[in-house]
Amino acid sequence: MLNKILINGAVLLALLLSPAWGEDLLPAGVKNTVQEDFGIVALSGDYGLGNVTPVEVVGKGERREVRIFRSPELHLYRKHASMQVLLGDVKQVYVWVETPPVQGHWHLTVDLLYQDGTRRQLYSRNLNPGVRDYIDVEPHTRLDCQIYSKTTAIKLNRQFILNVSPQEFWARWPEFLPVPYRTMFE
Repeated sequence: MLNKILINGAVLLALLLSPAWGEDLLPAGVKNTVQEDFGIVALSGDYGLGNVTPVEVVGKGERREVRIFRSPELHLYRKHASMQVLLGDVKQVYVWVETPPVQGHWHLTVDLLYQDGTRRQLYSRNLNPGVRDYIDVEPHTRLDCQIYSKTTAIKLNRQFILNVSPQEFWARWPEFLPVPYRTMFE
């Protein structure tokens, strides 16, 4: 009986002390730039601008901060979702999408949006689980990310997390690949 109480107490304490979603698996020196209320409301799959603080690396030496974009768990609406990510002083970024392992085919299209409203397609590919893709971008622009699913599997769990990080992130933590679908016992 005492063991059951201790286990339940430990589980509750772990849940209460766990960091906020999106920041939970990031190493020290890495900041998630996603807006706090991002993803709460989607209009026909359009999530809008995901960050106000741009994705980039700021500072030098020990005071360096790597700013990435890591969305909360989002849902597909009508087989697609779209969002924009603001970039700072970066020329290359890595993008990857995390999805539950049950899901089928996922496709990501990334367009570069200029301030005058014109766009240029940078990337369009089917995604493989756990693969990070590298994209050349232009500094101080926006990325328009379109995510599609052609899954014929279970339609109930069409969730994903989009990640956009500067190249510096992988130079410092090459082994890091977040896995949000872990259980507490893994």
